[in-house]
Amino acid sequence: MVIEVRNAILIFIALSSSIFIFSGCSNGADSVNSSSDSEYNELMAQANELHKQGKTEEAFEVISDVVIKSEDMEFLTELLDAINKDAVPMLDLTDVEVSRDGDYIRAIGSVKNNGDTSYSYIKVMAIYMDANDNVIDTDWTYAIGSLGIEPNENRRFELMTKYPEGIKKYKFQLFE
Repeated sequence: MVIEVRNAILIFIALSSSIFIFSGCSNGADSVNSSSDSEYNELMAQANELHKQGKTEEAFEVISDVVIKSEDMEFLTELLDAINKDAVPMLDLTDVEVSRDGDYIRAIGSVKNNGDTSYSYIKVMAIYMDANDNVIDTDWTYAIGSLGIEPNENRRFELMTKYPEGIKKYKFQLFE
């Protein structure tokens, strides 16, 4: 179940990077499946209830096909944060530096393995927001590739994203 949800997250992120699911923008459709507002509200209520019951992965599954409205992005981020803690609990992002590089935003940082397990194919996702915490854009890259990261090791990563206007805040998350 955990692996299926992680895979769903990765597919969700890969398919939605820079498009309306994370950006809060809409092309007039309320969901990938063209749900009405009432269907959307029911799904969000169901996901909220599951999350309160500690069934975070099930909550994510309920809304995985829904285009998330900007006012619900905080809830989606909370779900992803909770799932992320379960996915790679012993990996920490360290020394992340973000700068503007021409038409791009550049993030450089490290992943530290504080556990006793090796990890491979760990992704880092950048979430870029405006001053009101609305998600403007997302991007991801492999922070750890096929060579993996051993216990007590650090690995550097770099992520370059076309600079979307209006970025005031950002945060980074690791995914397996």
